[in-house]
Amino acid sequence: MRLEIKRAAQGAVLGIVFCALAGCVAAPTRPKDVDVKTDLKKPKNPSINASILNDASILDYSFAASLDPNVETLTRLESSYTLQIDEEAEQLRVGDSVSTAGQWGSTVRYGGVQFGTRLSPNADVLQSERLATSGIAVLPTAADALFASIGDDRALWSSQSLSVGAPKINDQNLLNLTASDSFGRSESLSAPLVAQARLVDTGCSDFSLGLGKVRRDFAVTSNDYGPVFANTTIACAAPLGFTVEGHGEYLAEQVAALGLGLARRVGTLGTASLAFASSDTELGSGWLARVGFEHQSSLLNFAVRSRIQSREFREVGSVWVEDPIMRRNLASIGVNVTDGAALALAYAAQTTWERERVDVLSLNQKLNVGRGSVMMSAGHSFADDIGSSLFLSYKRPFGTPISRARFDASDLELLEVTVGRKQM
Repeated sequence: MRLEIKRAAQGAVLGIVFCALAGCVAAPTRPKDVDVKTDLKKPKNPSINASILNDASILDYSFAASLDPNVETLTRLESSYTLQIDEEAEQLRVGDSVSTAGQWGSTVRYGGVQFGTRLSPNADVLQSERLATSGIAVLPTAADALFASIGDDRALWSSQSLSVGAPKINDQNLLNLTASDSFGRSESLSAPLVAQARLVDTGCSDFSLGLGKVRRDFAVTSNDYGPVFANTTIACAAPLGFTVEGHGEYLAEQVAALGLGLARRVGTLGTASLAFASSDTELGSGWLARVGFEHQSSLLNFAVRSRIQSREFREVGSVWVEDPIMRRNLASIGVNVTDGAALALAYAAQTTWERERVDVLSLNQKLNVGRGSVMMSAGHSFADDIGSSLFLSYKRPFGTPISRARFDASDLELLEVTVGRKQM
């Protein structure tokens, strides 16, 4: 056992040295024991992630460096140990983790213990491994980023000192965007505007339990943790094809929320879902109601979701909001018109209790023309001071692809080095 640990540690050191001296050229061997990822796109703010893996566990550590004298030289991002319990996909994670949400709820970075079959957030959550955020590290959804992209000061990312480029929707209902933090780091992210509802066939095989302390100022400071945080999401199969989901979240001395959701597949039409939740804060008790429907096929993908809530309802990510959401409606449609043509449309509308309304419309169309393709992207906000945008582009390859190796500094955005033991 000691020999295995020693070999793994030696492999980690060799991997980092090799990455620094050889330009991070991938040299995979099997079996994979040490995995090192680097991001050198921003020379003044590089980041490194190192993982030690075996068949049943992962030891993960990542940090960001900076040459800026006004910030910390080295900032720890995440460090955790994940253990596979059994073949039923149950896992135990100790260290930094990300909470799960149900049909409602916030996704939060925290340090502590997490146990369950699902340790990753919902598909619509935008999870960056290195972008710095201020305050409690709540991860935004694609809808939050869509509102932040038009300069809505109430949007989650706007309050976390993050800026978002113009999002684009594709025919798979994925929202693609680029986000930047206050240190100049940027990252391309992608997520559906509306996440699929959980469906469970038997038992309670989809669950996550978490307890620890919420993370603050992620990627700004190394070890800033706040109040005690707890999170629970459990989805179970019920009679008549229903899936019953329970979700709860707690932040010490600030908010406690609990809710119940139902989801069911409606033949070939799609999946319908609804949820109800209640919260308790120093402002009083509040409630939330949410309904949704989604359909996926080779020709058509669409999803709609609507939520309405009382003025007093709060989640972990909205405890300090002065003008809370009253209603939020989301819709996305992706159509494969022909083999070479696709159309995608996203719409988001939000009204707060102070009667501030924001509507965002995004359209994307792609048409293959010969060996090239024409792409059209359009966006519109119904706010008077935002306006509309329209982009038209044509892409076509010229000449014959060259197979020889080529070095480009931009290729260093995300490269891997893998060091493994030799088979004796």
